[in-house]
Amino acid sequence: MAQRTIGHAFLVLLGLGLAGCASQPRTDLAHLPGKDACFWTRTIFDWTVIDDSTVLVRAPSANDTYLLKLFAPIPGLKFHQVLGFQGGDGMPGQFCRQNGYVIARGPPGPDRLPVVAVRSITAAQAKQILANAPGAVRHPAGAKPPAQSN
Repeated sequence: MAQRTIGHAFLVLLGLGLAGCASQPRTDLAHLPGKDACFWTRTIFDWTVIDDSTVLVRAPSANDTYLLKLFAPIPGLKFHQVLGFQGGDGMPGQFCRQNGYVIARGPPGPDRLPVVAVRSITAAQAKQILANAPGAVRHPAGAKPPAQSN
């Protein structure tokens, strides 16, 4: 009987803990600069990996910058020479927070992660982000992976 009571108490506490986690606001996104926006994937000028879960995309020109925050980190993201930016249903080719996915090829297979934020940022905001990310790596759109030697 005591084990049954302890088991029920554990389940109640676990349930309360999970409910508490689910009801917490996403404060980690509140600090992101800029405003919610969308862009067309066919107009990507280039992209810069800030860290394993943050990417700056310039589209349709070098003057328009978007901050992307991934749902989860992709380990070694800055070393990927090619990234895919996939919009979802509705407006094919339009990349927004509600439907955007970043795809990185690599072993053991491709990582396809949704974005949790797409923010249009100013040139000054982009410059500040880049200044605070000394290891950022910029890639031109359509970059080809380096040739492999045999």
